[in-house]
Formats: sequence, structure tokens, C-alpha cells
Amino acid sequence: MTFPTGKCPNCQDVIPHVEVEAISIEKILNGRWNGISYLCPSCRTILGVQIDPVALQVDTVKEILEALGKS
Repeated sequence: MTFPTGKCPNCQDVIPHVEVEAISIEKILNGRWNGISYLCPSCRTILGVQIDPVALQVDTVKEILEALGKS
């Protein structure tokens, strides 16, 4: 069994897991995506952000079905 050793860059606590939170990712000119942020469970510092992979998959399938006329 392995034990986490990575530390939060803000509070220096070892991070045994991250909390995930929904966030909007916006581009200055006409772009918006569903995103998620990864937070330190101790101090809630944002450790990273990315486009929500589940929302991206759902949106992709929906657009394909619409294009095929099956929605």
C-alpha cells in the first residue's frame, strides 16, 4: 500500500485526496466550457483546473446524435 506524500503549495499539508468543484471556464471572446477545479481539502487552494471530461463526453455524444438526426 502506498501513502500520499504530495504537499499543498499553500498550506504544506499532505494531500491524501482532492476535492472537485464545478467551475465555468471562459474565453475572452465567445467561449465557455463546463470545467472542474481540484482543491486542497485542508485550505481549498485551487491545485488545478480542466475542462470537465464527463460534460465534454455528454456534449460530444449529444452533438453527434443531433448531426445524425437522432436527437
